[in-house]
Amino acid sequence: MFNSPFFRRLFLSYLLLLWLGIGVTGFYAITHLQNSHLQAAKESLYRESRIAAEWVSPFLSGNRDGAIPDLNKRLAAIRVSRITIIDSSGKVLADNEVDLSKLDNHANRPEILQAAANGDGDSTRKSQSTHTETLYVARRLTFSNGSIFYVRLSQRVDDLSRIPGSLITAIIAVAGLSMLATGAVSFYLARRHARPLLQLSAFADAVARGDLSQRVLLTGTDETSSLSRNLNAMAESLSGLLNQVKKDKGELTAILESMAEGVIATNMRQEILLINESAGRLLGYGFLDPKNKNLWEVVREQQVLKAVQEVQAEPGRRAVTIGSITGRKLEVAVSTFPANGPAQGIIVVAHDVTESSRYQELRKEFVANVSHELRTPLTVIHGFVETLQDGAINDPIKGPEYLATIGRHTDQLANLVNDLLELSRLESQPSRPKQQEFSVGAAVRKVVGLLGPIAERKNQKLILSSMDPLPDIIGNPDYVERAISNLIENAIKYTKDHGTIEVTIDSNEHHVLIIVKDNGIGIPEEDQVRIFERFYRVDRSRSREMGGTGLGLSIVKHVAQVHGGSISVKSTVGKGSTFTLEFPISSN
Repeated sequence: MFNSPFFRRLFLSYLLLLWLGIGVTGFYAITHLQNSHLQAAKESLYRESRIAAEWVSPFLSGNRDGAIPDLNKRLAAIRVSRITIIDSSGKVLADNEVDLSKLDNHANRPEILQAAANGDGDSTRKSQSTHTETLYVARRLTFSNGSIFYVRLSQRVDDLSRIPGSLITAIIAVAGLSMLATGAVSFYLARRHARPLLQLSAFADAVARGDLSQRVLLTGTDETSSLSRNLNAMAESLSGLLNQVKKDKGELTAILESMAEGVIATNMRQEILLINESAGRLLGYGFLDPKNKNLWEVVREQQVLKAVQEVQAEPGRRAVTIGSITGRKLEVAVSTFPANGPAQGIIVVAHDVTESSRYQELRKEFVANVSHELRTPLTVIHGFVETLQDGAINDPIKGPEYLATIGRHTDQLANLVNDLLELSRLESQPSRPKQQEFSVGAAVRKVVGLLGPIAERKNQKLILSSMDPLPDIIGNPDYVERAISNLIENAIKYTKDHGTIEVTIDSNEHHVLIIVKDNGIGIPEEDQVRIFERFYRVDRSRSREMGGTGLGLSIVKHVAQVHGGSISVKSTVGKGSTFTLEFPISSN
């Protein structure tokens, strides 16, 4: 026990507490004695000032020649207290300790001002002539002829408050004996109180190490004995509770880590209590272990922190949508927990809504584009039908022209619907449709043969270059032919008469390349990143006049994607475009 730090701390605490009480008592006693001495000295000076006033009155009353010099001589013989005689203007007339030539005017001295107002005055301050802390007592003398004088007595404070050495020795002796006695009492009290607490501490250490078999045995009816019984009962149930906590924690951790949503739990001081990996991925924090950190150290998005502060100030639920974290659009919900009762913490849940938002925007854009693309030909058809119904059908010239126009727009609607159905089929298939191994060179030659007559009608050169032998690819030949056909048709449409379209088939270590190059109108650089979107046209009016649906390049892109390939473009306005379609080579 004597080697126990707890016992030593308890013993020293008792000892220091008792010694502090003795010290405070002694200090108070000495201070009180000093104050009593000073107060008694002040009262004594007041008495002496009355005596001195009576003694000097004969010298000050009247205007007898030689009275003041004679007073100076008499005061010089007095050495008990310093006595100063001052007239009503503040001039020092006599002083028994200090040369009058060294004294300035005393009219503004605090004790003189008090005496002038009340008849008596005192002050304790540093003397300007002796430079020591001094107690001053002044008395006003008023004579029948109207003259006023002040008698001032003073003594050094050190002399007044000095306590006799024998009294200080007695106080120190009593304090020393008290300290020895309190040392013995402190040792007894510390040993009595430390023994059961040390046993309880040993039991707590064993429980902290996971040893729940330990027990503490203390008899009696005091608080420590009751505590020992309660601790023993706690140890009986703690083992089961720990197992349950481990099980619950494992389940909670598994649930949090499997969630796609980011979850952060903090207390009301915004100190992080719980966090999962998804939160780090979505919110982009840079700490390896963000636990035990403040929320603002992990999350730097001001919208989230502002929502947390609002919930902290006014418990409830806030939701914010942000798009600047890790390049993703997030929807963050902030609320307090528990749902019922006083708020004990804050829950931040981050949902990645990038894809759903993008799909929603694409849906809106798709509906708007489809509506626009359908409205134009339907409006034209409707207008010409009404014109024909009004009698134009009987016109031998206009009638056939109007019917031909209706036919062209009907074909455009049919092409639009077919392209939409084709895109829908491509997007709905998770893998390559109807996979088979086939020669991409044969597919290209077939398409070039079908589209050759169209190019000839515009006096264009459609040139095919093939690097034989070419490896086969795995995929759907119909889709691949459709993609190649769309690229070549676009090249024919947007190349002027007498232009040239070059189709080249090449391969590298991993891919077969189909390159369609023309010297047509070209595509502006700002439009090149969007030409593979649905309904996107560089020149809408011209494309629609040529019968385009705005879906051809989008179909090419999807065909390449479902086959594991890609499509790219390089173009210069006025010089032409080059499209490169890549398909992975069959591993067989």
